[in-house]
Amino acid sequence: MAELEANDGARSAAVRLTMPPRTEQYGPSDVEQIDIFAPTDARGVPVLVFIHGGAWTRNTRQDASFAAPTFVRRGAAYLAPDFGSLKTARLPDLVENCRRALEWTVRNAASFGGDPGRVFLSGHSSGAHLAACVLVTDWTKRGLPADVIKGALLLSGMYDLYPVLLSSRSAYLHITAEEERALSPMRHLDRIACPIAIVSADEDSPEFKRQSAVFADALEGMGRLASRNVAFNTNHFQEAEQLAHADSMVSQVALSMIGVS
Repeated sequence: MAELEANDGARSAAVRLTMPPRTEQYGPSDVEQIDIFAPTDARGVPVLVFIHGGAWTRNTRQDASFAAPTFVRRGAAYLAPDFGSLKTARLPDLVENCRRALEWTVRNAASFGGDPGRVFLSGHSSGAHLAACVLVTDWTKRGLPADVIKGALLLSGMYDLYPVLLSSRSAYLHITAEEERALSPMRHLDRIACPIAIVSADEDSPEFKRQSAVFADALEGMGRLASRNVAFNTNHFQEAEQLAHADSMVSQVALSMIGVS
């Protein structure tokens, strides 16, 4: 695990040297920063916001730069926010930060050449859980259209937190029963307003596979499933790494979703 995550960090560091991002503050706290990678002279390009994984405790936006070239070289903007971790904050705070990052992106898209009407969302592992929580936000209460997010790609997330609380992660995932329900996107399917692509890794753990399958089934039943795919010969950490390779299945799903080739 550590070696695979280190690979993402090393690849991200190399990307940041050749393609330095613009970093902006999207919220009031020091941690609320977002990296922006956009094509030179971009104007009205689609935008993908990627929420990194790490069990809600590891990694930062600087470890998520590895995927930027895949999108920027095809005429899209790629954004990666920091949002804190359970080492210093609670899960509801992390979710709220991710919501603020998405809202900031929409309201400021024109400043980096993005199209506020073509904002998409993705996340991996715990980042997929956070992204799914963003998807079930009532955006009208924030003065944005209900369908402000035009599509999402979720990679091996947890969409119901009850089983998570039965695992070893209960040692640090301290949430109330009410918060468990509120932060389980599977229980708020009626709030999802865009098509969602679900990807899982064939070498993933059984619970990650199960939750991906159950969530995909539910989305399909309500007409919100864009596609479901399995990354073969791939483990949990290699799955997100595929976004660094434009010809991979995961990248092709993402590029198709946002409408670039």
